Amino acid sequence: MDNNSIVPPPYIPKHHAVFRCKVDNRMYKWPIIMLCIFDVIVFFMAPTILLGLISILWVSPPFLIVVFLFRYLYRKTTYTIYDNVLRISTPLKSLAINIDSIKKIRRGKFWVESRRNYSVAYLKLRIIYDRSNYVYVSPEDEESFVDTLQAINPNIEYSSERGLKS
Repeated sequence: MDNNSIVPPPYIPKHHAVFRCKVDNRMYKWPIIMLCIFDVIVFFMAPTILLGLISILWVSPPFLIVVFLFRYLYRKTTYTIYDNVLRISTPLKSLAINIDSIKKIRRGKFWVESRRNYSVAYLKLRIIYDRSNYVYVSPEDEESFVDTLQAINPNIEYSSERGLKS
């Protein structure tokens, strides 16, 4: 071996952060309240008490299982910033976005499309990247999330709708 050969140190990325998805409990309370109202109506509209109880027991458990399954799956959502890539991962889908391609981040209340939604909160961040692609996220620590992205790409514009509280 040559004495002049130098082994470079291992590469350590400058920016590395992991953020969890903020799960807004209102997203789950509203369907459960509607289910309770539906159950009361079904119970009183049934011709007999036994038929009302059977119909409630037939409909409610599957509905509650679906609601809690979605809650469990969205609690597993993570937003990972590693080097120059934002990786959004859920148990069912994932997405990788080059941070240099992010143009704007806007905080607000949005009606969202399911294929672009990686959040479970009423207040979301809309990340606009490339030319016109966008995705919705809701990290628990929004300020640190945006600051980390802007540290990598200072050209990212950040704005918020007026009158929003956390």
